[in-house]
Order: sequence, then structure tokens, then C-alpha cells
Amino acid sequence: MIGERFTRAARQTVHDAAVQAERLDATGIGPEHLALALLDAPVLAEFRLERDEVVDAFAAARRKGGLSDADTEALRRLGIDVDEIVASVERTHGEGALALAPTRRRRRFFGTHLPFTAAAKKTLVRSLVEARDLGHRALRQEHLLLALLAEPGLVSEVLGARGVNYVEVRRRVVH
Repeated sequence: MIGERFTRAARQTVHDAAVQAERLDATGIGPEHLALALLDAPVLAEFRLERDEVVDAFAAARRKGGLSDADTEALRRLGIDVDEIVASVERTHGEGALALAPTRRRRRFFGTHLPFTAAAKKTLVRSLVEARDLGHRALRQEHLLLALLAEPGLVSEVLGARGVNYVEVRRRVVH
């Protein structure tokens, strides 16, 4: 089965995503953490992404409770000013109040393994599909990236704003 054929680099990316989630005190490993783990991967090297810029974009979304710019714009069209709501919440509860993850009980007996979010699980399944559709026997980092870019949302928006999109990455993987 292809799921058993993750390359060493792809396995390391998943591990690094867990480290990113833990570092950010997240309650689970999400697509954002997979994207952060891929920032130094060769598949993204050609795009010359500024790590700090991408990290800051994800941090800004966390500050807004995880809303992407598209989400914020959709709410604005409904008459909801997300920036004003964030400012109001932060005046009352402190800066970054919406970004704070709820406190989770840490398991000390068997380590602190974070679960994958439903979105991250969907990304992993989609990466298997990407590998299969490309005729690749092993699941590589580029398949993880393609899966992240295939779904609309925060990761595809943040990377897309920096010139990284599904069509371009797929073209580079095929050639």
C-alpha cells in the first residue's frame, strides 16, 4: 500500500509538523503545521519564500481566530468587521486572545502526542491520491504540498499570495 511508502523526507515533514504544532501550543496538528514543516523542503525552494513572512501570515490568521483573508472579506461583505471584533476582544482580554489555544491536559505518562485535525487527516489522504494520480510509488513532500494547495483555505491562500499554487507545483512535479 502506498501509505506505507512515505519517503524519509515525507515522514520527517509529518514529524516536523507535530513539532510545529507543539511549539505553537496547538491542540492538534493542522494543515498550517504541515505547511510550516514544508517551508525548507526542496519542493518550495524554487519559490524563494521568506520564512518569516509566511510564519507572520499564519500568526496573523491565528490572531483572527484562524480566519483567512477570504473569510474576513466574506464576513465584511455581510457587515461584520473582523478587525474591529479582534480589537474589541483584545482590549478586554489582551493581545492575541483569539489566538490562544485552549489549555489542554498534557499526558505525562506516554508523552504528549497531538492528534491530527480532521483537515490534516484529509490532507494526508489527499496526498496519497496525488501520489497515485502522478504514478509515483512513494509519497513525497511534493505530494503533501499538492494536497495542501488542492483545498481552499488558509494554507492555499497564504502560499498562493506568494506565488505557490496547485497548478504551478503540479507542473514542476510532473516535469
